[in-house]
Amino acid sequence: MVGTSTIHPSINPPLPRIQTQAPTTEQPSNTGRAPTEHSSVLPTSMALTRREAELVNETIPALRQHGEHISTVFYKSMLRDHPELNNYFNSVNMHTGRQPRALTALILAFASNIVNISELTPKLERVAQKHASLAIHPEHYEIVAKYLIRAFSAVLGPAMTSEVNVAWTKAYWLMAKMLTGREAIIYKQFANWPDWRPFSIAKKTPETIEGDIVSFTLVPVDGKPLPSFKPGQYVTVRLKIKGHKYRQLRQYSLSDAPHPESYRITVKRDIGASEDAKHDPRQFGSLDEGPPMSSAASSASDSSIGSVRPHRPGLVSNTLIDDFEVGDSVELTHPAGEFFLDAEDPNTSPVVLISAGAGAAPLYPMLKVVSQQGNGRPVSWIQASRHDAPFRERVEKIAKTDPNVRVKFFRSRLADGDVISLTSRFQEDFCGLNWEDLWLYNSLAHYYVCGPEKFMNEIGSHLQKNGVAPSRIQFELYSVGSFEMKK
Repeated sequence: MVGTSTIHPSINPPLPRIQTQAPTTEQPSNTGRAPTEHSSVLPTSMALTRREAELVNETIPALRQHGEHISTVFYKSMLRDHPELNNYFNSVNMHTGRQPRALTALILAFASNIVNISELTPKLERVAQKHASLAIHPEHYEIVAKYLIRAFSAVLGPAMTSEVNVAWTKAYWLMAKMLTGREAIIYKQFANWPDWRPFSIAKKTPETIEGDIVSFTLVPVDGKPLPSFKPGQYVTVRLKIKGHKYRQLRQYSLSDAPHPESYRITVKRDIGASEDAKHDPRQFGSLDEGPPMSSAASSASDSSIGSVRPHRPGLVSNTLIDDFEVGDSVELTHPAGEFFLDAEDPNTSPVVLISAGAGAAPLYPMLKVVSQQGNGRPVSWIQASRHDAPFRERVEKIAKTDPNVRVKFFRSRLADGDVISLTSRFQEDFCGLNWEDLWLYNSLAHYYVCGPEKFMNEIGSHLQKNGVAPSRIQFELYSVGSFEMKK
């Protein structure tokens, strides 16, 4: 779950700004020498000279063109030499190529905006939150640097001179410095819970008649009070699955208001890709990003990156639903995430919560917390689902006791793999909502949207066409990478 969301400066201190530095004198170029094996070591001077910034930009087109090859070679070699890192990666995202593409896209986007990093702040904040939730630390950045620069060298060939190598190494470490700096602040906020903590399943609750969405109430084994969190945030769950060498990690939204004795997560069964996506392994979870995977990339994933068989969907989600019962244990990290409603903000402007299917999970705590505050803040709950709508009874109960809550439920056919089929009927139903339901006449209303990517694009497009500024819309994407409105 990294979306293009609004950053809350009062809660999340902004990432430090790093600017390039114009040189006073140019250093001699070493264009004839190949980069050394240890060229990814942090340079003495962190600042990029103007010339180094130019070199980075000149090589971006070639690197972007071969981004898939870079990501495949990078992860393949890194995990071959450091197999223990498999414990940190979502093996399905590795198999489909989402994780490798996301990292390559991030470093290239950073380099492309190196003199205007503020535009990337939401993406970097999402990455920093993810890293803290996965217990990523500075030493991991050193390993990544070595293999990433090596992969760049393999693609650029003779064009990867010593001068270019130093420029790219500096660019990487500028980004790493920003991320580790932000992550250090997040870890400090985690206080006495910096790593993995054992939890026991206290309750298992089906949220739909079909049983395809299930909530798990989790209590800490140590019995100590749990910290609060911001409604909309997630936890990372770690468990060992029979037949798999490495631990499996997944992020799940916290689906209830903060409580010191327990957390609740809600898990949706993964039935695999839709018919339209079966020929494209990238659609294994509805993320449509980048060019189709080549046979070489698929082969590399099968051999050393992916430890998951492509025909088995829902490795963790389905295992939790089918095999884990009350009394079983899992491990969690501290709640994290940049998609949230600031419950401490005294603002009473309307909140509009729009979801599809299990996308309601991070939004339900927002509804519950706002209603519990009792300050008269208006809330609209708008939810589309294939069959049963998760949390429907709870939502309707809140609406009956709180006159400030509006509720609209839609039945929409959801294709396999939770890729929403936006039929004309659904479009007409949603677009036919009156302005009062969507608070379109209120310039201060804030919108939180969670669901499949196509669904969020449709919702975002409709809101913006009706005058809602992008800064007032937050999206949550249930996958690696980031969500951006398609233009």
